[in-house]
Amino acid sequence: MKKIIIALMALSMPLFINAQSSGLFSKKKIKTQKEITEYLAGAVPEENGKVVFKTVISAPGKSKAELYNIVSSWANLRYTPEQARGVWTDADFFHNTEYAQLTEANKESGFISCRGAEEMIFSNKALAKDYTYVYYTLKLQVKDGAVEFNMGNLAYLYAGGSENPERVTAEEWITDAECITKKGELRRISGKFRVKTVDLKDELIKEISEAVK
Repeated sequence: MKKIIIALMALSMPLFINAQSSGLFSKKKIKTQKEITEYLAGAVPEENGKVVFKTVISAPGKSKAELYNIVSSWANLRYTPEQARGVWTDADFFHNTEYAQLTEANKESGFISCRGAEEMIFSNKALAKDYTYVYYTLKLQVKDGAVEFNMGNLAYLYAGGSENPERVTAEEWITDAECITKKGELRRISGKFRVKTVDLKDELIKEISEAVK
């Protein structure tokens, strides 16, 4: 039922499948399903039935202590509540909600945990903004020469012009089973959530990678 309601709300807004080509803030638009292979089958991994993105970010030559200082500083800034940059009509607008937070930072163990709570924008126009709130947990394990990246517990709160936003989890909405058609293409509504989630994951990895160079 929640998926049906989300779809109906989304239909009240301009449909979006012309996602960014790379990175959360890229302005280049993609016009066809064939051009978005990076978002198709396998792009949203699952572990024990839960959506989770994992990777290891390499930082050769840097000690655990050095990386902890760098990554904890990045996380503290990135997850500052109510942080915003740009204006909402810009393609690169970003805004945390009051729930964004660096929840744990343990220098001894090298473990850092963040609560993501931010706007995920699908399209901006002069008189309308199509967006959802996205919530997630980002866990970062720092060690000598590397940062282990783990992003999960994803959920969305979407209004789509309605006064009654609906909450839906990533497992209900953006997995291969829920979001990929029999033809191997993205579904029109949930596809925009999947595309932007993959872009968000890629942007976070990019930011951390650049910070630890």
